[in-house]
Amino acid sequence: MAGLRGLGTRLAPVRARLRHWFGFGTRRGVVNATVAVSLLCALLSLLRGQDANWDLRNYHVYNAWALLEGRLGIDLAPAQMQSYFAPLLDVPYFLLVQHAPAPLAGILLGLLHGLAFLPVAWIAWRALSGDPRRDWLAPLLALAGLASAAFLSELGNTMGDASTAALVLGALALAMPRADGRWRSGPILLAGVLLGMTVAFKLTNAIYAVALGVAMLVPAQPWRARLRMATWLTLVALATFAVLAGPWLYRVWSAFGNPLFPQFNAWFQAPLAAPVAVADTRWLPQGWGEALLRPLLFTANPYLVSEIALLQVVWALLYLAAIGALVRWALVRRDGRAVAPAAEAAVRRMLAVFFAVAFVVWLAMFSIHRYLVVLELLAPLVLWLLLHYLLPPRAAARGSAVAIVLASLVALAGWNDWGHAGWSRTAFRVQAPPGPAVGTVLLVGGEPQAWRIPYLPPGPAYASVGSNFPESPAYAARIGELVGRGGVAAILPVVVDRRADSIDRRNLWAGRLGLDAGDCPLLRRLAGRSRSLQLVEPAQSPSGRCRLAPAADRVLATDRANEAIVADAAPVLARYGLQLDPAACVQRESWIGTQPHPYRWCPLVVVAPGAGG
Repeated sequence: MAGLRGLGTRLAPVRARLRHWFGFGTRRGVVNATVAVSLLCALLSLLRGQDANWDLRNYHVYNAWALLEGRLGIDLAPAQMQSYFAPLLDVPYFLLVQHAPAPLAGILLGLLHGLAFLPVAWIAWRALSGDPRRDWLAPLLALAGLASAAFLSELGNTMGDASTAALVLGALALAMPRADGRWRSGPILLAGVLLGMTVAFKLTNAIYAVALGVAMLVPAQPWRARLRMATWLTLVALATFAVLAGPWLYRVWSAFGNPLFPQFNAWFQAPLAAPVAVADTRWLPQGWGEALLRPLLFTANPYLVSEIALLQVVWALLYLAAIGALVRWALVRRDGRAVAPAAEAAVRRMLAVFFAVAFVVWLAMFSIHRYLVVLELLAPLVLWLLLHYLLPPRAAARGSAVAIVLASLVALAGWNDWGHAGWSRTAFRVQAPPGPAVGTVLLVGGEPQAWRIPYLPPGPAYASVGSNFPESPAYAARIGELVGRGGVAAILPVVVDRRADSIDRRNLWAGRLGLDAGDCPLLRRLAGRSRSLQLVEPAQSPSGRCRLAPAADRVLATDRANEAIVADAAPVLARYGLQLDPAACVQRESWIGTQPHPYRWCPLVVVAPGAGG
């Protein structure tokens, strides 16, 4: 203990200097902390590499290009059902990678995502009113929020949840009452603008709009004041949403008869899509029991709510702490003891309601982990407040510090993401297809392929078949019309072994270090211990040196996967009276960053004009 005290004494000047430079007690500290965190996020984004997530390859690139080029009435769902998502958020990124080096886009995305630090710290500053430690607690709790599984997974990518988080949190911060418990109309109106913007950019943020609207009714103000401010927030948010998203929704409605086409088509009955809801229900809890235990269950099994494992423990800690807080609150109410309304009581109550309502709506509508970015940014603060409500001051300080550090370390140690590639100056490169121009190109299957379209030769109309789009007979008829306009070709994805890059890097370093000469014992040992590697002996190697190569069974599996893609495409195309000759297909190259994404270009033959019902 004496040693720890001595270490604490020696570190005291360092802590004081950090508090002076980055504490929220001064405006300079706020600016310094925000700039430092944003630059750190920019650096991490740069180190992660070129974004290559599924959504980017499917619709983020295509939708922005289609908006700018006016493709709404030309193409037919080339980015599958996501072709008609509101594209506003994607346009800045697309323009940036078109006219600037791709790493710059990664840096700017990191900066943008890092800005979420400021509203989280601002909310923490308000919630910790009266705590003499808040000038350094607020930025630390905000920094812990950035060290969360969902936020880290999207840092520097284009999926949109992290990109809009600062807007949602800014709206929440502005909507909070002043220290005297009252509101000012100016911040409420600005909060409405931010809220409308974030929903216009990404419709899934509607869960936070609902939560903030409910939270506005909580502060201890007369009902008339609460309703008035909540109404102003809602009206301004709706007006902003209408200005930003309205033109796109109107154009989609005019073109297809459904502003959210093809979603909710069971209601709108747009003819080009099947009359189904088109909702991703695979993540929703099965029954009330699973719903009530959801935070514990997806902490133990991250795949319940995500395609990738986003490791975290903060939701389990929050769940247990919330149950304890509810029990304590019930006991206090039963005993008739009133809790004195501190200056921060209204802010804390509003924060709690926002957090709880957003989680419940998320659970009922989506239950997809990455949509929780906003709540995970607030989670360390909420956990801190819950534990300080439950425990005596000294135990609460130690317990909350340990819990938050543990949650941050687990998320950092399990840091996972949605796909990145190595940097190149140009983000996207596509080799042009061979042969004469065609009138229509069909993208076959459910793999994301539309990102290539802006970089292919202009002229054809593009459409998807056999994708996740809920096709109707009218959709099939429209495909028939497109096919009848001229030559037609199909684009098929090509499966590649993603470990090949890693193997190439090992061979490169082995050559630099001279480990590939002679009997190459180290490379031989690596190949002997791995089922996915084999050693190419010097006699079989063009360089006359040892090298590593993918194991024969992995090569065979890749070849079979590509054969299956062609085989599966044939019956899909046959539904439209089209025939594919595998021998006529030509493989062409394309890249995201340095990552290869080859594709097959297959000329098609019309064998039954007008088919496809």
